[in-house]
Amino acid sequence: MTPDSLHKMNFFLVFTVLACMCFAGCSEDTSPAGPGEKHEITVTYGSSAGTVNLDELTRFRIDGMDAVKLSDIVDTERVIDPDNHAYRIIGADGFSAHEKGNPDNIWEHLLSGYIFLSDMRVVFDSSLGLPSRYNIKSAAEMKILRKIDFVSPADSLIQFIVSEMPQTVFEDTLSAVVLTEFVPSEVVTSLSFYSYTLFAADGYSIILSDDQLITGYYIPDFDRVLYSDPDISGRYKITRLNRITAMLLEI
Repeated sequence: MTPDSLHKMNFFLVFTVLACMCFAGCSEDTSPAGPGEKHEITVTYGSSAGTVNLDELTRFRIDGMDAVKLSDIVDTERVIDPDNHAYRIIGADGFSAHEKGNPDNIWEHLLSGYIFLSDMRVVFDSSLGLPSRYNIKSAAEMKILRKIDFVSPADSLIQFIVSEMPQTVFEDTLSAVVLTEFVPSEVVTSLSFYSYTLFAADGYSIILSDDQLITGYYIPDFDRVLYSDPDISGRYKITRLNRITAMLLEI
């Protein structure tokens, strides 16, 4: 090998090493999701779904790691009454607390819940006292579901997901849920023993007797309660129903 060819070979080796170092330095990405990856979660509102880029949300430092607040994932311009909805967080493996028979998360939980950007793990403030199964690993989707709660005379709360309730037809055209479906028979064994207060999202309320309650229908498409008796509909209009409470009548 001639001195000239040896010089050319050395130059080529030095150039190759420098190029590799430069490429490695330029391609370095400290993002927890890996080089070029985004931190995203699918958010489903009813039958429509979209993707939220978590990198565009405000970051918090939780246990020394970057996280975003779960409530910031929700588009509150679209979800007008956050307290009227349940939030089902689903992992990449399909697991959710709902799968184990637990109620879905509520807005109060999301205000004190976070998702770590490093591994998409969901955690909640310990003051909420939530079981560990709510701490979803590798969260992939949040379903936002319309709910209506029932509060028993003993102040226990039962969560009903409207889309999972038996559907019927009101006035031949409107999909509806019979109002008594939101009053569990295992708690209220006889409707006539109670009166029923219906609360709207803004706190407005009406009180119904059992005879009035059984004529009521919740209409999801209009987010309002209508009655088969026109006279009752005229006097007991309520929209954005939040919960129903039962109170034992004095005998």
